[in-house]
Amino acid sequence: MEIKIMAFREVYKLFVDAWELYRKYSARRLDDAECEAMAQEADAINEKYQSDLAKDMLVSVIREVSKDARMKRKDAEK
Repeated sequence: MEIKIMAFREVYKLFVDAWELYRKYSARRLDDAECEAMAQEADAINEKYQSDLAKDMLVSVIREVSKDARMKRKDAEK
């Protein structure tokens, strides 16, 4: 496996892309189609950067959004 060293600006762009993904999906309850769209966008970002950092960040974003969505769903059921 080749280790990719990202330039400082590229890391910055990755953070921005990850933040935009989080911001887009975290503020609402997600249906199945939105979950699939989020996964596809995360895959595209991961493909764009092709680094362990990108993969780790995107997994964390998806986990956090999923956790938020579950909490919102529980609140709505009350």
